[in-house]
Amino acid sequence: MQLIGKMWSRYSFFEKSGLPSELASRGFDEDFDMPNYLFREDGMNLWNAYGTFAKDFVDEIYDSDEDVASDTVVQEWAIETTDASRGAVPGFPTSFKDKDTLVRVLQTLMWIPSGLHAAVNFPQYDYYGFVPNKPMGMRASLDSLPDKDSDIRSWMFEFFFPHVSSGEEWLKMDASLESTQTAHILTLPSNTCIDNLSDNFAKTGTKAYAKFQKNLDKITDGVNDRNKESKKAKKAVYSYLNPSVVPASIDI
Repeated sequence: MQLIGKMWSRYSFFEKSGLPSELASRGFDEDFDMPNYLFREDGMNLWNAYGTFAKDFVDEIYDSDEDVASDTVVQEWAIETTDASRGAVPGFPTSFKDKDTLVRVLQTLMWIPSGLHAAVNFPQYDYYGFVPNKPMGMRASLDSLPDKDSDIRSWMFEFFFPHVSSGEEWLKMDASLESTQTAHILTLPSNTCIDNLSDNFAKTGTKAYAKFQKNLDKITDGVNDRNKESKKAKKAVYSYLNPSVVPASIDI
């Protein structure tokens, strides 16, 4: 809790949750030459698409900055989110005086539970699916890890993996499958990805979302084409930020 409190005391909504500023804070902005940093490449494509969508959506709803400033519901949202006894989100606008600020907030909020969550969550299967990376049924302390590299492999199989001879016991404990099952559950595909939400915009934001879908289709085509080339070259593919699998929100 102390760590969380310390982090939260330094948190700023736009600075820490906006992709460009978050990348820059780690020294990985777009000026930093790092080929194949696909989280940044695909993430920025998605981030920019969100920005265009947010602007188009806000333009459909509000004609002017004055309309935003006079919208009591939007103002109440800002008050509730920043109030110390309620949302208490540092750096979130205490009021909305113009359309641009509202666009920035929507862009950031769309990114956090969709693109950012997908990039952090979905790689878990690739890691946890290989049991030695995160064994959930170890039968020996790491203190007993052999010193000789030649002995480590057999030691890992002996103490990290379930034994065939003791299969019934392990299955009862669910230990033999727990690691991969946990990762599988955490990475189940979403039924509401960002590119199939037309029904949600049937009455409001229809034009904005239709344009957004076209932008997402271009991003998807680019990711698929790149992955095809990567497979041909026997290189790893990166699909975590392909719009066709990016959930609209955290729905697991």
